[in-house]
Amino acid sequence: MFAKPVYAVNVCDVWTFCNNKNFASLGSIVSFFLPKLILAGAVIFFILIIVAGVGVISGAGGDDANAKEQSKMFLTYAVIGLLLIFGAYWILQILNFILGGSLGGLL
Repeated sequence: MFAKPVYAVNVCDVWTFCNNKNFASLGSIVSFFLPKLILAGAVIFFILIIVAGVGVISGAGGDDANAKEQSKMFLTYAVIGLLLIFGAYWILQILNFILGGSLGGLL
């Protein structure tokens, strides 16, 4: 019969993240996080290279030829992943240049 109270919280009162003037548009948010994501991808790539290298070395010393091949494929996929990350970044840079910087501050 009576209206129930609403327990809503304005997130901007709690977090100062949304009050930041640098995050006024989607492009500014992407520009803030993109270098950090590329750095995270590079760190993950470095870890994958080490894991694949250990697998290749241990597979070469053992009798299991399949383990060595799996480690080589793991290494190949890690390199392909890194190339995709940097390729996507450079494709966006080229598109931004061709369009005259009209990606709305995305980059």
